[in-house]
Amino acid sequence: MRRALEKSKSSTINLDFHEYNLQIDFESFMAEAGPHIARWRSVKVVIRSYRSWESTVGTFTTGQAPSLESLEVYALRADHIQSRNVISLFKGAPAPSTLKYLTLYRLPVAVEPLGLAGLVSLVLTEIPNISTSELLEILRNSPRLETLALKDNPGLVGIGSQLSAVPLIALPKLTSLALELIDHEGANCILSKIRIPSRHSVDFDVDIRGINAPSVLFTPAIAHILHTTVPAPDPRFSDIKIEVKGTHGCTIQVRGIELCLLVDGEDQIGGVLGWLVEGLGSEAAACAVRLELKVSDMDPVRLVALPSPLVIKHLSVPESSLRSLLQSPRVAIFHPSNPMPSDRLLAEVESLVVKFGTMEAQAEFIVMLRLHTEAMLSIGAESRGPMSLKSIELRCKLRVEG
Repeated sequence: MRRALEKSKSSTINLDFHEYNLQIDFESFMAEAGPHIARWRSVKVVIRSYRSWESTVGTFTTGQAPSLESLEVYALRADHIQSRNVISLFKGAPAPSTLKYLTLYRLPVAVEPLGLAGLVSLVLTEIPNISTSELLEILRNSPRLETLALKDNPGLVGIGSQLSAVPLIALPKLTSLALELIDHEGANCILSKIRIPSRHSVDFDVDIRGINAPSVLFTPAIAHILHTTVPAPDPRFSDIKIEVKGTHGCTIQVRGIELCLLVDGEDQIGGVLGWLVEGLGSEAAACAVRLELKVSDMDPVRLVALPSPLVIKHLSVPESSLRSLLQSPRVAIFHPSNPMPSDRLLAEVESLVVKFGTMEAQAEFIVMLRLHTEAMLSIGAESRGPMSLKSIELRCKLRVEG
């Protein structure tokens, strides 16, 4: 390493240290690289063993890196986060103006003295001491930001009446936004103040159990994230894809946005869909819904009762959910009538996927479907409404014994 550094002379240096992947320990690595800090262009440090913060980033706290463009520090041990020592980088001076890419993982860095500005990428995970106000200031000073990812940062909370004094922050180049395990009011503060017209993707992972999500998190103030000036990459870009599984799991995808939710039940899912409808406005009616129900404790009949004007066009369900649906007099997937009552469900489904656990159950369904078709054909055409259903796919996952 020493020879390589000496041969590089005045060239900028890219440093990459992964503990356990190298034949040198971190202290020795930094002892060799430290004297060349003025030439550092990028630094990536991945630490797995326990050590003090000071020994992890010692050189960063005592020196300047005037050419540094990218800094990534990962402290992978969970007990690192328990340290109360706050680290001041670069002798407490502002970060170099060249710094464009910053990733910090479980590192309690004093953010405000860095005066971060002009960033292109900011990724913060489990940084205990960054506040919402500090983050908004960084975003204001980084109009060229393209990537923003925030995960489990406990200081990103609501700021109450202070929010009204914060002007809107334009991030015209931001293409990727990810928020995970962020305080509900904090997330609402951030999303309500940024404008991201060119975004390609928004990933939002949040637990909304026990809260009134439409009043705390999914408010009209953040509905702007539903809209983008980026051309649709495919015809299904505006389709609303909903997946429900387990006791609390729900994922909603639309226009490059993915909401991974933990919910209390069907009403909370309906509340989020209501926010989508309001935010999409007149465009909501053109969004075909693709609903996939996996094994879940939730009531399938309530799940398919979507807020108007959303209409399910594609449905995928396990056999047990289908049986529950067919027992409801409101479900009209196989019962078109003329005229069709407005309270009927699934009347406009075009494709149906049914998942079976046994071949016997699948065979029973085929017989039922044949009998139903014969019965429908016996009804006069004037009483029988048009059938929207165009395709049925039967899937059977066989269990291998032994």
